Amino acid sequence: MDQSIEVLTSNPVYMAVAVVLAIVILLGVIKKLLKLVLVVSAILVLWVAYMVWSGQDVTVDRLKEGIQSGVETVKEKASATREKVKESISKKVEDKTEEKMKNVIPKKEE
Repeated sequence: MDQSIEVLTSNPVYMAVAVVLAIVILLGVIKKLLKLVLVVSAILVLWVAYMVWSGQDVTVDRLKEGIQSGVETVKEKASATREKVKESISKKVEDKTEEKMKNVIPKKEE
């Protein structure tokens, strides 16, 4: 790590390339975050419009409840998906390990 820092600081061309790459990465992250904020804002506006159109009260408390229930739902779905992925990966690893072991250690024929 120290050597790479020394190389970057000793050569201005490498430093310029590193700065440009860092800026590109930073802008990519900011762009994705901006998209996420815009999508969430659009969903929020649509939800408020639906609530007004259906004649229900739109209050800050109801908004907080809606957001909280949405967050809980996302957490539950993410947890369930994580468990499914873990099971799938462990099954695939076991199958591949078993397959490789069969190739390495041939069965004795009697």
